[in-house]
Amino acid sequence: MRREKSKNTGLSVKEVTQKILRDLSHIKGWLILGVALSLFSVLLSLVGPYMLGKLTDEIYDAWYNKTAVNASHFLTAALILAGIYAAVAVGSAVRMKLMNNVISRRFTCDIRVRISEKIKKLPISYADNTPNGEIISRMTDDVSVLGNTVHTVIDTLINGVLKLLCIAVIVFILNPLLAAIIIVFVPFSVVLAAKVASRSEAHFTRARETNGKISAHVEENCTGFDTVKAFGLAERQNAKQAALSDEYKSKSRRGNYLSGMVQPIIAFVDNVAYIAICLIGGYFAASGKMNVGIIVAFILYAKNFAMPLEAIAYGFGAMQNTVASARRVYKILDEEEMTETETEHIENIRGDVSFENVDFSYNKDIPLIRNFTANIKSGQKIAIVGPTGAGKTTLVNLLMRFYEPDSGCIKIDGVDITGVKREEVREQFAMVLQDTWLFSGTVFENIAYGSLNATPEEVHRAAECAHIDHFIETLENGYQTMINEESSNISSGQKQLLTIARAYLSGRKMLILDEATSNVDTRTEILIQQSMDELMRERTSFVIAHRLSTIVNADMILVINDGRIVEQGTHAELLAKGGFYSEIYYSQYDSENAVL
Repeated sequence: MRREKSKNTGLSVKEVTQKILRDLSHIKGWLILGVALSLFSVLLSLVGPYMLGKLTDEIYDAWYNKTAVNASHFLTAALILAGIYAAVAVGSAVRMKLMNNVISRRFTCDIRVRISEKIKKLPISYADNTPNGEIISRMTDDVSVLGNTVHTVIDTLINGVLKLLCIAVIVFILNPLLAAIIIVFVPFSVVLAAKVASRSEAHFTRARETNGKISAHVEENCTGFDTVKAFGLAERQNAKQAALSDEYKSKSRRGNYLSGMVQPIIAFVDNVAYIAICLIGGYFAASGKMNVGIIVAFILYAKNFAMPLEAIAYGFGAMQNTVASARRVYKILDEEEMTETETEHIENIRGDVSFENVDFSYNKDIPLIRNFTANIKSGQKIAIVGPTGAGKTTLVNLLMRFYEPDSGCIKIDGVDITGVKREEVREQFAMVLQDTWLFSGTVFENIAYGSLNATPEEVHRAAECAHIDHFIETLENGYQTMINEESSNISSGQKQLLTIARAYLSGRKMLILDEATSNVDTRTEILIQQSMDELMRERTSFVIAHRLSTIVNADMILVINDGRIVEQGTHAELLAKGGFYSEIYYSQYDSENAVL
């Protein structure tokens, strides 16, 4: 029930607050120290008005009685007063620095690390269904809003509440009647401010959601920059960006307007109380019922009373924005993780793989793979062919445990992989995919990603086998050449060759190749096919083939259509059958000849 609520209606304010307090519990010692510093600053700051009132009485009495002011006593008191306010300033600065460091390093950073850890435990379907920009927005913008506002709320609320309590005690001691004038307005103004602030929460929630869409749109524009330019869609993308920005501005403006109303409301109510104190205090002073110094002290305390009220009001407004961001942050942290069962291990792997009556579908209403069965022996090269959407890549996703079968099982060396830790299953495979992935780093580091402890000689050998070493040596810095973030300083074919070298270096017993030579020229393709044949020797290899000419020497070809193996055998056997494989092979062959 809790997860359903989280997905559909969002966490309540109470639940969000409980989660934030739970996450703050590990820094409670630092928070207590911050409270102690706040109490120190508050107490000192409240001594000032009292002393100033006493000094005012001395001056007034000296003027009224036509006597001289005790200059030595007055100067000493003035210096003490200056020292008090200096100590208040230093204490406040220390408290702010402490709270900034604690919240930034021990709260905000901790949440970002937890999100990073959480993402690793989420199913691949979450990444498939959630734009990258949305995830980035939650990890950066929303966590920053959460951290900044938590810091502000903790500091202002704690400091404000302490000051309110202390002032209330002091003014009641000085004069209960004037104290009542101050105190009576507090519940009214706070309740009114809280009611107005609560209405801004919905607008902030929608604004944060729009901000996630903006991040996703920007991320798409950056990754698809060439495509946008090639199709002349820059203006259209800019228009969409402008529309999202306008939507964000509109929703933020409404939330900020309502939350911004809080401080003026409290300031107005407090000014009414301030006027009442001045008028009543003036009457008492004129009638001789109260000293001028007490009235001065009361006026100063009344002004001091306004500051924490306005701080609390700001805290109310900021809290609404925090709730909106916190919901998005905790929605990731509350996502259901993949269950991990580690009852089996794969040791001394041979590379036998079997699919036994496997059923799977991404959408339960649309069956994809049905009753799939196949037995692959160690060292065999298995080609997987079929039309688009037939289920070729899905088989690899199941084999790597990116997704779990709806029924049936997949075994490696007779061990059901659902009982093996996912990382352990994936460590048995090297992969070369159509969509190459290189990170920002040197050429050497990108190849060595296949084996982090590889020596330079092993990296160079892998590059030679992938026929990329000559190209690397022609680069200005050779293997130490930096590849930029988008890998735009090398060609698509060269990126593919680097990933092949990476797979070669890994030395794993099983390989997954998704048309590994699709982005290279014909001459390089022939060289790579020779080296890949050597690489695949004595290794179980799964080749997702788009160009059938690349898999004619496969030990077994699995022909998939509508999620089922409709044919299987060698290239020659399948051509001899004259079935579905023969049909798509000759149609592709005729198409290639027509182009030629």
